[in-house]
Formats: sequence, C-alpha cells, structure tokens
Amino acid sequence: MENQKEHFRHILLFYFRKGKNASQAHKKLCAVYGDEALKERQCQNWFAKFRSGDFSLKDDKRSGRPVEVDDALIKAIINSDCHSTTREIAEKLHVSHTCIENHLKQLGYVQKLDTWVPHELKESQLTQRISSCDLLKKRNENDPFLK
Repeated sequence: MENQKEHFRHILLFYFRKGKNASQAHKKLCAVYGDEALKERQCQNWFAKFRSGDFSLKDDKRSGRPVEVDDALIKAIINSDCHSTTREIAEKLHVSHTCIENHLKQLGYVQKLDTWVPHELKESQLTQRISSCDLLKKRNENDPFLK
C-alpha cells in the first residue's frame, strides 16, 4: 500500500514537471488506475508541496508518540495468562487496547471462548482432528448414527 502511494507521487511529480496542473494529473491517474487511485484534493496538496520547492515523496513525520510494542512481550503475557483481555495487556504495557488488538491480529491470535489462541492449528491439533473424523466415520459405518 505504501509502495503504491509513493508510486502515485512519482507520477504526480512527473506531471508537475511536465507543466500539468493537479486536475489534469488526477484525470490521467484515474484513467489508468481507476477512480479510487487518489482523490483530487490529494493531488492538489502534492502539487502545492511541489510548488513550494519540496520534492520529497515520503510522508512527513506525524505528531504524537509513536507506539512501540514488543511482540515478544505480548506473547509472553498471553502464554502466562491466556485469559487476559486486551485492556489488561494494554495496562501492563502502557499502550492503548486498540494497539494491542492490532498486534494480536498481526501475530495471528484470535479469542475463542475467552482464551487467546493461535489462529493456525498446530500439526498435532490437525492430526488429532483428522483421527477424530476417521473414528466417527468408521463408527458410522458400523452403527449408523448420521442419517
């Protein structure tokens, strides 16, 4: 996503240097990449930035404190108490609970029956499910209970 944004900015800079205006550049971008590529206002903002002499294509630093959470700490908290809520984990790490939710999603954890579990099955869990299905199938062949 970020790479595509920067690609669009390169195209805008090209059209700026060709002498086009923001509206013309927006129309050409939308003709190639579709209507949702960039909003016209975004093109205008980038052209204003180019006119001021700033040709950097990276996003400026945003204000506020950057959130840095160690994924290993989150995993350690979940391993010690798999019933922890996102708010409890957030209080321990002094960050927002939405930040914890995002990190848990990136780590592949989901909450099932008030317990954090990995979304992907382990090999042993997968084989256990297969063997259970085989046993039920054999049982149904001998004594049909699935009608």
